Amino acid sequence: MVGNGNSLTTSGYIADLPVEIQGHTLHIPVYLLPITGADLVLGAPWLKTLGPHIADYNALSIKFYVDNTFVTLYGERHKSPSPAQYHHIKRLHHTDAIDASFTLQCRKVEPIEGPSSVLVHPNLTALLSQFDDIFAEPQGLPLERLQDHAIPLIEGSNPVKVRPYRYPHSQKAQIEKMVLDMLNQGR
Repeated sequence: MVGNGNSLTTSGYIADLPVEIQGHTLHIPVYLLPITGADLVLGAPWLKTLGPHIADYNALSIKFYVDNTFVTLYGERHKSPSPAQYHHIKRLHHTDAIDASFTLQCRKVEPIEGPSSVLVHPNLTALLSQFDDIFAEPQGLPLERLQDHAIPLIEGSNPVKVRPYRYPHSQKAQIEKMVLDMLNQGR
């Protein structure tokens, strides 16, 4: 089991792999996993083998005692994250590492030049005013009909076993707002 709770199939185990890190040779037990993006992942099982150690997250360093000497390892400092490439995002989406991705483009809003009102054909204006009750925004639920159509259910049938569709948080909030507006209009 890995850090996010998923399970990965190992293709092997090396009980004592000599690894040189920042000029220090460490002997580490490792599992061979099908991952990309890193040569070696040192997690909690490795930290347990160190015994007492000091981690300084501000300085990005860890100090521990091994083979009668103190070893200090330093993390890499990146000033900012590197830009994501299209194929990286595509791979994350296809492996279900992310649910959705969005692009945000910012533009300066400029006023429209020219007449502020939209020109509407006079015949259309007359038609809209003649039937204004039809084109008015609905207030409340639709009227009851003489025939209410129902969906007949087959007796003894089981519910459909389909995973529910999940909306991203931003869409879910907008949908909930729209449903609340519709419920308030129906009162």
